[in-house]
Amino acid sequence: MKESFFIKLVKYFYGINRPFDEFTRSIINEAGNKIAIWLIVYLLVSSLASLVIGNFYDNSNVAFGLMFSNITAVLIALLYMNAVVHRHGLGEYDYDDDTERKRAIRSYFIQNIIALVCIIIFLVCLTLFLGADFGFIFFTVYTILYLFIIYLGYRRTFK
Repeated sequence: MKESFFIKLVKYFYGINRPFDEFTRSIINEAGNKIAIWLIVYLLVSSLASLVIGNFYDNSNVAFGLMFSNITAVLIALLYMNAVVHRHGLGEYDYDDDTERKRAIRSYFIQNIIALVCIIIFLVCLTLFLGADFGFIFFTVYTILYLFIIYLGYRRTFK
């Protein structure tokens, strides 16, 4: 059966390597529909609220606050989907042979390194936008902590 783009995205993002049966597909689609509905409601309410708040405060501050509240809403949606995936045991790894396991480990590290680079780029852009000086130590400490978290995730997932 051909998988939808949403199912492929969920499988890629959460590292699921087996095909979904009909029950699992319905659970994932139901969770995606709930997330979509709540994000639509949130976007409508936040847009109206930003229009009202924009009349009383500086528009650049309102836009900046709206950007961070949108990022928070997306993170909450990702946490909900993560809870659904783990509640139904979809994130458990089951490999047929050692080459498939090595490929999954390589993919895990590549995805997390790409995420680290994206986060560092975001932090640099945020630093430039705010005009603040976080300094070299902040980025070094953040990178070391992130790499440590990647290693802990590797130990939990693949050992």
